[in-house]
Amino acid sequence: MGSSRDRRIADESRDASDADVRRQLIDAATVEFARNGFAGASTRAIAVRAGAHQPQINYHFSSKEALWRAVVDDLFTQLSSFLEPEGTFEDPVDEFRQWVLGLVLFSAERPELSRLIMHEAASYNDRMNWLVDTFARPFVDRRDRTWAELKARGLTQDIDDLLAESTLLGAITIPFALMPHVERIHGPVDYDRATLERHAEGLVRAFLPGLDS
Repeated sequence: MGSSRDRRIADESRDASDADVRRQLIDAATVEFARNGFAGASTRAIAVRAGAHQPQINYHFSSKEALWRAVVDDLFTQLSSFLEPEGTFEDPVDEFRQWVLGLVLFSAERPELSRLIMHEAASYNDRMNWLVDTFARPFVDRRDRTWAELKARGLTQDIDDLLAESTLLGAITIPFALMPHVERIHGPVDYDRATLERHAEGLVRAFLPGLDS
């Protein structure tokens, strides 16, 4: 009979192994859901990509939808690491500038979130409702508060607020979400940090023309 120390080491090793498999399943599911959407992604393909067994998905996540939600949660957690907490900046221009830059850098590194959202946003469904209410709405509400301050100062473009919201998000994310299309036309693309920073600042200036007046 093993010692308590041996049993503890075995338990820790098992926990580490479970955590590794869970991480591998999330990473694999991120690729599959981003490429194929929820309906088109198969748990078999996810398991094969993760180097795991299909039953392990239900063991770790209980269902395909639970795995999809874990992917969304993971991507938004990563996104939050690119953005400074609300209230960091006293000037809404600085807040907006950092928000745009953070989202540009994240989108260039992890276009999967935009691709996944584009799949779900094409129809009204419970997954989209959950994603919006849990993650997107607080994210957008923060940006809207900043936009309202900028608008009050006369810095924004004179366009409808909702159209501005969709246009800005599209301008930031679509070039990276559609990278396979872009690279098919132009060949391999590899944007460095300086290029992404210039792009972000260009978007800030385009949406805040009052900065130059």
